[in-house]
Amino acid sequence: MIENRKIREKARITLERKLFGSVWITLIIAALIYSVIVGIPSGIGGALPGKVKFAIGWIFSIVSIVISAALEYGLLRIFVKTERGDKKIDFMDLFIGFKEDLQNVFLLGLIRSVLIFLWSLLLIIPGIIKAYAYSMAVYIQQDSEDKEWRRCLELSNEMTYGYKGKLFLLDLSFIGWYIVGLLCLGVGVLWVSVYHGMARAHFYEELKETRKDLFGEPDSGKPEEETAPVFEEEKTDAPAEDAIVLDAPVISSDETSEEK
Repeated sequence: MIENRKIREKARITLERKLFGSVWITLIIAALIYSVIVGIPSGIGGALPGKVKFAIGWIFSIVSIVISAALEYGLLRIFVKTERGDKKIDFMDLFIGFKEDLQNVFLLGLIRSVLIFLWSLLLIIPGIIKAYAYSMAVYIQQDSEDKEWRRCLELSNEMTYGYKGKLFLLDLSFIGWYIVGLLCLGVGVLWVSVYHGMARAHFYEELKETRKDLFGEPDSGKPEEETAPVFEEEKTDAPAEDAIVLDAPVISSDETSEEK
């Protein structure tokens, strides 16, 4: 698998190296739409009076999880499509999770969050490890035909085996950029988050290529070349052409008569 600096370089190439280019700005708008919509249920639930919040607050929590899971699926769809060369960004892709398989999309988001939370109870480090173990699940679900959430979690866990540290270092390399973004009145964080998200999309593609054994090799459609059967040479008692043949002595008829 290629180095993290090359993954960041690929992300910059995909974003066309232009901070105010159409691709970078469009992805920032998509990320802003995602953040605003995801925050609405939590904002409403937090604004409710104490007794009402205690009675129906759980409803807003469930709605928030559903919306968050579906929109995360859609946002990553946009990043993956852009990474694969489709620069015509469609904002309706943000809501594709509601159309394709909302049940599995919701269950993946819910179960993944619950598992990470439970592992975090042991100590924060196991929680972080599991967060990275399941970090590729939504990306895998993008390419999966049946979208089955269990299989996506299992594949992510197997896929990231031996590569969680590499992904952690990739995330760690963006801390400096986030600090610079905060110094730019906080607005710069929007640009850094898109850069970071694109780097993760490239990481997924590189990791998928590295661990393609987990997904099975596609059939090339070419028939296997037939090789002519190799037979062992028949063994005969005849001497080889290059062998030295010793002639037997020839006895003439006169010699035989004398002996008699």
